[in-house]
Amino acid sequence: MPVYTVLIYMVIVMMDPYGLLKQGKKKDFYVSAALCLISFCLAFSLAMHWHIPSPSPPIVYLIKMLY
Repeated sequence: MPVYTVLIYMVIVMMDPYGLLKQGKKKDFYVSAALCLISFCLAFSLAMHWHIPSPSPPIVYLIKMLY
């Protein structure tokens, strides 16, 4: 199942920012592509059950307060 999730995500990452480039919005395309790439890397690491270190303890505390 994780393999299918990663493949679907790859298709979304390739197709999502393409419309912006086609419209001539290069800045928006680069920002969207970078965010999609970061999101894909996180999804891939979660699918592989890798441990993702927290950026900082205050963020962990904030998230724990929400849930």
